[in-house]
Amino acid sequence: MTSLRTLAVFILFQVLVSQAVAQQNLIYNHYFLSPYLLNPSFIAPNGYTELNLNTRKQWAQFEGSPTTLTANLQVPINYKMGFAVNVYNDQAGVLQTNTGAASFAYQVYLGKSTDVNHKLGFGLSMGYAMSRVDMSKVDDPNDPSLNNSNTSNLDGQFGMHYQFNNLKIGFALPSLFYSKVVSEDAFNTPKFDALKNTFTSISYNFNVSNRIAFEPYVMYRTNEIKQPQLEVLGTLKVDNLLWVGGSYRVDYGPAALLGFSLKEKIKIGYAYEFAPKIADGFGTGSHELHVSVRLGKKQVSKPAATPTVTEEPVTEKVIEKTQPKEVRVEPKPVIEEPKKEVVEEPKKEVVEEPKKEVVEEPKKETVVQPVVAEPEQPKEKVVTLNGRGLKPGHYVVVGAFRSNQNALALMNNLKKEGYQATVSYSPVKEYYYVHMGNLASLEEAKKLRDDYRKENKFSLKDTWILTIE
Repeated sequence: MTSLRTLAVFILFQVLVSQAVAQQNLIYNHYFLSPYLLNPSFIAPNGYTELNLNTRKQWAQFEGSPTTLTANLQVPINYKMGFAVNVYNDQAGVLQTNTGAASFAYQVYLGKSTDVNHKLGFGLSMGYAMSRVDMSKVDDPNDPSLNNSNTSNLDGQFGMHYQFNNLKIGFALPSLFYSKVVSEDAFNTPKFDALKNTFTSISYNFNVSNRIAFEPYVMYRTNEIKQPQLEVLGTLKVDNLLWVGGSYRVDYGPAALLGFSLKEKIKIGYAYEFAPKIADGFGTGSHELHVSVRLGKKQVSKPAATPTVTEEPVTEKVIEKTQPKEVRVEPKPVIEEPKKEVVEEPKKEVVEEPKKEVVEEPKKETVVQPVVAEPEQPKEKVVTLNGRGLKPGHYVVVGAFRSNQNALALMNNLKKEGYQATVSYSPVKEYYYVHMGNLASLEEAKKLRDDYRKENKFSLKDTWILTIE
């Protein structure tokens, strides 16, 4: 009972002193799985519709300990835009806060091509929050500070991030409006007061090998009622199916992370925060469970599909134009032949015709054949990175690079999205080719190429075919 009373007094003090001034900023250990939890510019970053569920329980063995439930649905509109809906319930002692918000994000690509993941993203969330004090759990319901136990206010967040391939730098304002969750007024008049609460993050994904990746994070928080807080986090991922990691929050304590992925459709993560110094007397630490579910297939960008419609008719028109030209040339000798046959038949049949057959035909064979054969030979020298040559067939190529690192980076990103990507090298062209699939017929290769061109991720609209004979 002594520990329970101590906990109740501690939570009540935090509610009436800290949260009465402004709504507290939420903390999530699984920010690396769903950055949108703390930064609205990260909406559906992988191009899929996602449903995220998160539950966090502090000092689990005590009744009334802080508990947070969060759910959000993220939907990409295309490769540049997306929207999301987020709701959460936060309970701390006698205070309960319910919030609902809608978000919109927009990305600007900074490179000449979307092959390079170089972009700047912006996001904005606007919502409504309602706070309520459970008077049945208060020792003194006649306390003047609790005259109005129900309040509401506008809730808003702003976020932005910069990304260059595996590097991500984010900055967010978690509370755009000044608000009191315990107030004499039923509705707090909106007052812009954003810069007192900030969240900054930086991360980089290191591809240790084709199967292992390590991603460290550095996060920094500022709060108007607390001292600035620094946190470091790192996750080690194996085949993008299993991850382990840990974090350390200054003046709070360490945490352990563990999770797995089921066919890259469902991700389940668990985090345990060891009891911080301030809560050592309460016994246990905090638990957090996160579930992420991908819904449907990857979204298709309408602007990305237009180049495929304009490119193919151009090639067809070129073929149609070349064929009539050949037909127009053929009638000319037909008109001239009868004239020559009437006048010069007895002379040219014996003398001139064999000369044309013997002299002209060998010249065409010696000149044309080497020209056709020579360009095809270097293509057969394309080899995979393990030194083996490519088998004959039609390869669907999604990228060509001078740099081996850039080719491997694209291959790893494609594999994370479920594509069967491989890197091969041409010593003649000195290019690294990233290709997906070896098809026996050219028609099948063209169909697969057209399917990839309709997708908006990794600039697959530039997909082409490499033929090895």
